[in-house]
Amino acid sequence: MSVKVVKLQLICEQTNKKGDIVDYRDIYKILWKLQEQTQNIKNKTIQYCWEYFNFSSDYYKEKHEYLKEEDVLNYESLDGYIYDKLKTESDLYSKNCSATIRNTWKEFNNLKSDFIKGKCSIISYKENQPLDLDGKTIKIEYKNNTFYANLNLLNKEAPKMYDFKNTIIKFKIIVKDNSSKVTLERCIDGIYGISASKMIYDKKKKTWYLNLAYSFGNEVVANLDSNKILGVDLGINYPICASVFGDLKRFVINDNEIYKVRKRIEARKRSLLKQGKNCGDGRIGHGINTRNKPTYDIEDKIARFRDTTNHKYSRELINYAVKNKCGIIQMEDLKGITENANKFLKKWTYYDLQKKIEYKAEEKGIKVIYINPKFTSQRCSKCGFIFRDNRESQPKFCCKKCGFKENADYNASQNIGIKDIDKIIEMEYKYSCES
Repeated sequence: MSVKVVKLQLICEQTNKKGDIVDYRDIYKILWKLQEQTQNIKNKTIQYCWEYFNFSSDYYKEKHEYLKEEDVLNYESLDGYIYDKLKTESDLYSKNCSATIRNTWKEFNNLKSDFIKGKCSIISYKENQPLDLDGKTIKIEYKNNTFYANLNLLNKEAPKMYDFKNTIIKFKIIVKDNSSKVTLERCIDGIYGISASKMIYDKKKKTWYLNLAYSFGNEVVANLDSNKILGVDLGINYPICASVFGDLKRFVINDNEIYKVRKRIEARKRSLLKQGKNCGDGRIGHGINTRNKPTYDIEDKIARFRDTTNHKYSRELINYAVKNKCGIIQMEDLKGITENANKFLKKWTYYDLQKKIEYKAEEKGIKVIYINPKFTSQRCSKCGFIFRDNRESQPKFCCKKCGFKENADYNASQNIGIKDIDKIIEMEYKYSCES
């Protein structure tokens, strides 16, 4: 089962008990209050998790055995215990409140080892938190040529305060493209299932959005070879270069499109920033957000272009993998890219591209494996010789031992396409150092 997300703009269409449309500003106040309560619940959940972790650690030191939550708390899991403690502290609908606590508890567990090692500080949630929505609290309907989202957001007591008929708040969905329309139609028809989603407030645009998650069965491809690996190199000369080890054929995405669009857009952005510093009284008088609005619009344009392009590239790569019956895609693990990373990789968010490749591969039944990227660009894919000067320039590779010459990205993809290549490189490098 695969899960995807579509971002949908929401317009308030809520009515009161008399049937009159409620002012959107009043609805926004309610949603902001729910955001504040969500922030409070998340931070209290972290506090409970941290206290229980310290308690269980002390218990293990003394007894040399681990605590079982059901024995101590009389609950199957810690998130159930926390929910009972916090369920009356907000106006959130019960399933959404439970989802918030469960997600926070999972996030704490995922980062627990980093807390212990001092790699990161304890999580502290700030304002403008997204509202968690259980899939069962969302109903999409279509009336009078318009899509609506009926969202169960409030607990049983809240409608009395706000003069609403029930716990549901209704929104009109702004559909901007045919893809979103098809997705909503399939959700209504039951072809897609609605999964846990989020409501997000965009401060710049002063608008609420629904990040609607929907699920569907995988289109698993038959006759994929589980031993055939497509090595994928993500780099500067080519955004993507992929090949099967020993195969002269290759899948290549040329950088010209990215370079031209990015250069044009960023030049425009720099121009707008200069204009913002020297703008007239009309723009200055409305504050920094108004002054910088054109720049924000450019940033949104860059983000949309990047997202669209990464979708296109990942789809083309998966089609190539299917065509060549590759049961495995192997890529370098780039999630550690930080301030020391190549500027281009950071700017183009190759990690985002990898995640898109990953879920599209899953839909087709292709397994994705990540390897340590160390020395894959310096190793000769013909003889295995590792040497920094093998890579003569960004696009050129020439082995100083056997004389093999090729495009550097293709050579890297050949290395990445070898099973257990990171272990092989580790052994080869160790042997070369010893000798």
